[in-house]
Amino acid sequence: MNNNLDFQFGMYESATDSIIINTGENAILVICCKECNSSVIFDDPNDIVYLYRLAEETPLLYAKLALKENGLQDYVDAMNEFN
Repeated sequence: MNNNLDFQFGMYESATDSIIINTGENAILVICCKECNSSVIFDDPNDIVYLYRLAEETPLLYAKLALKENGLQDYVDAMNEFN
């Protein structure tokens, strides 16, 4: 996969629990949040709310972290450090 994708626009689609991204190459990228979230280990099951809020409020950041190895796990771990 091209690690230099040019994300032009992204939005969270609640009906499908996915991030839909216009990559600027006449193509879209669809990231299934349920699948990505299932790879994260949570200290507390309620910590999944960090990922739901991230997807809804900043879908492009969610997408970039989801495409990065351990990106979502590192995000949740960092949020736990702050809280």
